[in-house]
Amino acid sequence: MTRRFWKHAAVALLLAVSGAVAAESTPPAKATPAPMGRRRDEPMVDVAKEIPSIVIELRYATARNVTGQPIYPATARCLVRRSVAERLKKVQAELQPLNVRLKIWDAYRPAWAQQILWDAIRNPEYVGEPARGGSLHAYGAGVDATLVDARGRELAMPTDFDDFTPAASRTYRGKDPVIAANLRTLQRAMSRAGFWVLRDEWWHFVSEDVKNFAPVDMPLLAPP
Repeated sequence: MTRRFWKHAAVALLLAVSGAVAAESTPPAKATPAPMGRRRDEPMVDVAKEIPSIVIELRYATARNVTGQPIYPATARCLVRRSVAERLKKVQAELQPLNVRLKIWDAYRPAWAQQILWDAIRNPEYVGEPARGGSLHAYGAGVDATLVDARGRELAMPTDFDDFTPAASRTYRGKDPVIAANLRTLQRAMSRAGFWVLRDEWWHFVSEDVKNFAPVDMPLLAPP
């Protein structure tokens, strides 16, 4: 996949996050089904309506994904559980003083879309196998996210979305201080709001409440 990065991080951002270490919880190595907890029926909400300041670009509604073609219909909405939306509001509030904000590439993902991804990749290290529980995205408690500047331009990160290589690890091992600072800012804000990040995908964050939910099958994202 073509990778394009914009290095628009200001010196002020570097100073603000230098020396800061995100208090991350230890997530599982890959997308596995959430353990059974006390399940609750919590409604799904549209992130675009709940938090208009978040930039939405559902990559699976475009050809800019690992399959090279749209998976979702063009009308797909960015859906999460209501409590997850409240956590995202906290993230936005923390990022605002730094003049950066969230951009979401994916959120709730229905089972039929997960099957398309599995058929394209068939690597359980990166894509949850539908027959073995599928993806945490099906719970409405996960988002794929990055950062953008005040003009909506993506900040430099270790890789592009859906990069299934070691470079996509949540632990940046490169030498670019701008990328390191940007990733640290994202991870710190998400961690403080109650998200943990998958080991192999720096962009994939899951709410710590995921154990309280069951997978859902929403008719709002019917196949085109």
